[in-house]
Formats: sequence, structure tokens, C-alpha cells
Amino acid sequence: MKTILIIILSVLLAPGLSFGAPAPIYVADQGATGWQTYTYTAGPEGFTGTAGFVVSNVKDNAAYSELILDNLSHGGGGTNQGFELGNLMGYVLTSDSFGKSSAMVNSSATTINGSAYNPIQGSFLLIIQGLSSGVSTSEFRNATGQIGTVGSTLETAITLAPGETFTFNWAFLGNDLSPYNDFALFYLKDPQSGTINFRELLAQIGSPPRVPVAAIILLLDADSS
Repeated sequence: MKTILIIILSVLLAPGLSFGAPAPIYVADQGATGWQTYTYTAGPEGFTGTAGFVVSNVKDNAAYSELILDNLSHGGGGTNQGFELGNLMGYVLTSDSFGKSSAMVNSSATTINGSAYNPIQGSFLLIIQGLSSGVSTSEFRNATGQIGTVGSTLETAITLAPGETFTFNWAFLGNDLSPYNDFALFYLKDPQSGTINFRELLAQIGSPPRVPVAAIILLLDADSS
């Protein structure tokens, strides 16, 4: 008779260990990520729907963070992926009973500490602002469990064939201070049901949480009795 003993151990890993995901990136108070590249690969059924980008305030309204976008491989109505029309044609800034999302197409962006961001390609980039007059972001949360309060959401329609990639360049400007850990994320949404079926945190203010990981040890007792 064999006895299988399964022992589940909770192991606290050191902050910052990566499991292959491109995000999230944690920034210090009033810190920034620098330009990053995100890649999403569609599954065997491909994807047709809405890509969304969120920058959210957390708790306070004293300062707001920003998400910079540029050089999308899809979206923008097929002609404005890099915002080179100088406007938001092909994109939608959402609104609700709380307020309206805010974003601006510009030739550059500047952090709260004065560092400049220039476009990855072309002459323009987009700055999405997490203003206190923005939409509710309470359906989202950061990696430390803090629920969003208000901010901005930008959406655009995309279509991906099976295995096709969707890429974009982004930077998070964390203009706030801990413990108000503002954040930014990317999601994919079904346009008919409105269901978000994929989301990934891009960046936030603060430090990575200590993540418990279950370790399973199998001990086999070869006792035949």
C-alpha cells in the first residue's frame, strides 16, 4: 500500500522575483519607469474587441499619475496607431457619472521631477492623466490590493489573428507618494458583453508585495502492508 502525503508549504519569496511577465514595474515616490515595450500574443482563436489603457489614482486626489503611450501596432482606426494625426481619432476616452477621462496628444511629456520623454517614433505621443475629475476606476486594483478611485481610461478597437502580437510602448509617471500607490494597466474587453477577459498591471507606485507560493512535496511510502 502506498501512502501519498501532500504537504503544502507557504514560501515567502524575496520582492522583485519575476515569473516571466513583462509587468508590473514598481516605482519609488514620484518615480517613473522609463520607456517600456509591452507585447500581447493572441491565442488560437485570435481576438477581436477593445484594448483599454487605465491610469488610476488611489485614495487621495492631491496628486495624479500619468500613463504615456506611443507606437501601438494596432488600433487607432488603422491610421493613428502612433497618434501621428495629432489627435485621438480612432480612440475613445470613457466617461461615467463620476467624470470624464482626460488625455492629450503632445510632442513630449515631462515628469514631476523635470525629466523629458520624447516620442518613440514620429512627432507625437499620448499622455493619459489620472485626474480627480476622471472616471471611476474602482473595478481595478494594484498589486498591493488597493482599489482604484478615479482616473482615466482610453479604448481602441483591435483585431488580432491567431498567434498575432499586439505591441505598444508605454511609460508610467508616478507623480504621487506612498501609501497612495497609483497604478496603470492594460486590458482586453469583449465589445458585446463589456466583459474584461484579460487585464495586466503595467506599473504602480510602491514596492512589490511578498507573495506566498504554494510548494507541494510528495512523499511516497512504499509500505506494501
